[in-house]
Amino acid sequence: MAAGRHCPPWADLWPELVGLILGRLPLADRVRMGAACRPWRRRAARQEPLPPPLPWLSLLDGAFLSVPGGEIHRRVPLPDDASCYGSMGDWLLLKRSSGGGTFSLVNPFTKSVVRVPKEAFPPGPLITVKPVLLSTLDLSPNSSSPFAILTIEDDPSLESVISVCRPGTATPTAFRGPDGDAIFDVAFFDGKLHALSHSKLYVLDDLETGSSARVPSMRCVADVVDNKPRVVWRTIAGERRVSAYVSSYLVESSGKLLHVRRRIEYPITSPEKKVGRGRTLSFQVFEADLTADCSRGKWRRVDALGGQALFVGLHSKSLPAPECGAWEDCIYFVCDHDYGTCGADPLRDCGVFDMRTGMITPLLPDDVVVQQQGCKGHPTWFFPAKTM
Repeated sequence: MAAGRHCPPWADLWPELVGLILGRLPLADRVRMGAACRPWRRRAARQEPLPPPLPWLSLLDGAFLSVPGGEIHRRVPLPDDASCYGSMGDWLLLKRSSGGGTFSLVNPFTKSVVRVPKEAFPPGPLITVKPVLLSTLDLSPNSSSPFAILTIEDDPSLESVISVCRPGTATPTAFRGPDGDAIFDVAFFDGKLHALSHSKLYVLDDLETGSSARVPSMRCVADVVDNKPRVVWRTIAGERRVSAYVSSYLVESSGKLLHVRRRIEYPITSPEKKVGRGRTLSFQVFEADLTADCSRGKWRRVDALGGQALFVGLHSKSLPAPECGAWEDCIYFVCDHDYGTCGADPLRDCGVFDMRTGMITPLLPDDVVVQQQGCKGHPTWFFPAKTM
């Protein structure tokens, strides 16, 4: 290099180049880039919104796992008595065993904390806890953006409650399915919270919180398309197996509301007893038609996602596949069944279902092995809205 030649510092990199670089980086490298240089972070904040990256898998011991490489990038420093129960955008839902089992939403990037009223959770054991934001605005401790918590109790009736909360408000508003109809998933769509049971699609009215809130109501807007478990028996190599649609998801995708059904197969020894672990066989996707000229909404089956990719589980979302690096018209899924048995292998029954071919490929390389220590539950997708 010639003597006296001046090299401009990296901090002076043109903002347009910073944006181009960031748009091509996976999530973990976006985080590292923002931490490496404060001017880059400030300039990136003034850019147009970046394409969404592939999500991470959030494991219940605080670890984040990247897709498709399977690298563990960081670990949220959880208190010794804390467990992770799910995610919502930039937020993890944590439970502390001390103090009677309190819940809070924690942002692992900013360390912000939003307390969740204990009244949103029943006292008994739960098989599902799902938070969902009820606004296009990001949640923050000082905002009034509402969020909902769906809880499903671990009992034969599968008692389900939707609690609508706001930061700083002590009393949530509780919704239950009419006539005890159990709710299995919720999604924020077209400015309203929708709830799915085995037989109905509901919309929630009067989403207010606090002592002055009106009596909450759930209004049926569609019958669910043939959502009763359909049992299929077969024998493979002398082993009898049973399969049925046992998981349903509501997902907003490009201005459409989708009902995703998942068929899972179990080895059995009798009609009443399952043995071994379940395995996903296939998916079906239906689009809701909730137009005003329909007295009751209808569903139609779709065989493609318009270039989108679906990520389903305890936290479901649709992303534009070309922009985030996912495969088009594919469903990325994780294990959210076989309750209470995920500790030994939290990555089992994870994969990618191609709607065009009906084929399932592994979600992660075969050599990726993750064992959780002292944690129960299931992995969940984590979709950070901001990483800079």
